[in-house]
Amino acid sequence: MNLWLAVALVLAVVTIYLFAIEIFSVAFKLTGMATSKIRFQVASLFTGTGYTTAESELIAKDEKRRKIALACIYTGHIFSVAFMGLIINVVISLFLTIQKKPGMPTFTEPYFIVLYVTLFFFLLVLLIKIPPINKKFQRLLETIAINASNKKKQNNFMSVLDIQGKHAIVEVVLNIVPEYANEVPLSEMEPIKALSINVLSIKRDSRVVEISKDTMFKKGDVLIIYGLINDIKEAFINSVAKEKKHEEIDESNEISLLNNYGSNALVEIYIDKLPKQLENQSIEESKIKEKYDITVVILKRNHEYIMVTKDTVIQKGDTVTLHGPYQNIKVLFKNE
Repeated sequence: MNLWLAVALVLAVVTIYLFAIEIFSVAFKLTGMATSKIRFQVASLFTGTGYTTAESELIAKDEKRRKIALACIYTGHIFSVAFMGLIINVVISLFLTIQKKPGMPTFTEPYFIVLYVTLFFFLLVLLIKIPPINKKFQRLLETIAINASNKKKQNNFMSVLDIQGKHAIVEVVLNIVPEYANEVPLSEMEPIKALSINVLSIKRDSRVVEISKDTMFKKGDVLIIYGLINDIKEAFINSVAKEKKHEEIDESNEISLLNNYGSNALVEIYIDKLPKQLENQSIEESKIKEKYDITVVILKRNHEYIMVTKDTVIQKGDTVTLHGPYQNIKVLFKNE
């Protein structure tokens, strides 16, 4: 490999490496981590050193952060291997160049163009590292991520603006209004009152909304909030995630396989959605034994076991243990 091309590739890897650190830093920040704690953790994950600190628990205890951390570790290892390979290439290319004793390069060869472009982006990334510029650049990345989320409407975003101990000033983008706040005035939102969360400002459609006790949240609002960071996360992030999870569960019953005997199986199902064949029908009337060869073995309702007879009516919220062909159970209870 040509010496100057090898140098250009080394610069390219270093440039992408530094840029990747910025991206992962923003990703962690959007999960609610403070900027002061992010830098060291990202560098530790990338290099595989220094991660065993008390602050690493902030990542290990959160599912989203663990996924980002895993991506960090893989990316760091890939860059380490690539960087070492290119450094070896540079050394070999330098040795071969010295042996050949070539004349002065014209600096117009194609590989010099690659070097110039790479050097430009490398200097640009170094410029981004200057604190005032870095702050604006990270804000731009956050805006891009939040706008992408707004299009998908998947979840709320929380970004830490400042942190003091366990308290923080955060920005929350409401892609989804929590159920407790839907068409409810601010003064009557129970979690807000119970958790002592202070809503400092609301930005709606590019304008600041005047806050009063009658103010209601709307989809797309950008909130500036002060309070305990864990309380804010619980009120605006975790609560919405739980609501979404509950809605997803409601759409289909989850089948837990206890044992299987060839095509037959023993399963347990919590009835979130009652099949139409069982609505207001006793076990005998529904004919699930005749039609599906399914036997209701155990039925649990409100933490109590109910004796199963031909007249038993299965209800939403029951936990049933069934025996029969596994495919038939999925057809009846999961509509497959």
